[in-house]
Amino acid sequence: MRLSLAVAASVATLLSACGSGGSDGAVTTPGSPTGGTDDVSGRSPAKVLLVGDNQATRLENDADNRQIIVETIPFDDEVFESRLDRNRALDQNGYQAYSSVRGFDNYTAFRGESSTGDVAVIVVNSGDYIDHGYSGATYERGTTTFLPNETQRAYYQGKYIGTRTSDVGGGMDIINADAKMEADFSDDTFRGWITNRTLTQNDTGVDVGSDITLKNSIIDRDNSTFQGEVVQNVEGTDGGGIYSGVFGGDEGQETAGYILTTVGDNRELGVFTAER
Repeated sequence: MRLSLAVAASVATLLSACGSGGSDGAVTTPGSPTGGTDDVSGRSPAKVLLVGDNQATRLENDADNRQIIVETIPFDDEVFESRLDRNRALDQNGYQAYSSVRGFDNYTAFRGESSTGDVAVIVVNSGDYIDHGYSGATYERGTTTFLPNETQRAYYQGKYIGTRTSDVGGGMDIINADAKMEADFSDDTFRGWITNRTLTQNDTGVDVGSDITLKNSIIDRDNSTFQGEVVQNVEGTDGGGIYSGVFGGDEGQETAGYILTTVGDNRELGVFTAER
């Protein structure tokens, strides 16, 4: 049940008022050197879901029932659509926690959003597998955004939460961290760092690892998105992966995204939000 970075793609779904529509832009599939694309409608509201082997095909927040809806995760419920219930006891680092109580296996989800609620993220994972098991991540923007043209330095500060599993044993680590992002809109370049990492749950016995560096990438101005590669070191072993995210707010003053990185036998899937 390994997730190949070559197939760790982003699918962008239009969330317009009518619920559907045509597309006038494209997002390059992250982690795919062949340059596959998925349609997204300009700078409009959008939702991006991590896809690949053993990834959830749907992640949604049901605010009225205080649940996270997950689809295509096995042994989580008695029906195709699983619902993870709000679990305040697991809240951390500004993220709301949700957990499964009906199924065979235990899944935990975390949801966070910006101060305005315009951008939001969800990550779900499980430690009930002897390898990486099943997981999922998504981010979304709720309104139309327009990026500045001449701002050379835009600084974003926020929070990150990561879920890490091992390919050689069960259990799941939970990692809290700070998220620091920078954008140069005059050159359409983005970069970032996940710093001050702290283990709040350590089932794998592996140390927290170094900062995660989001390497320089090109801002997709047509879609107000960004994506690129990450690097990290854990217990002397170098690893890497991908990141993908979106700008939100009226003028791109908010960001949200997910990070997937593999170091040795360990795979970390996390999400962040950060604001100027």
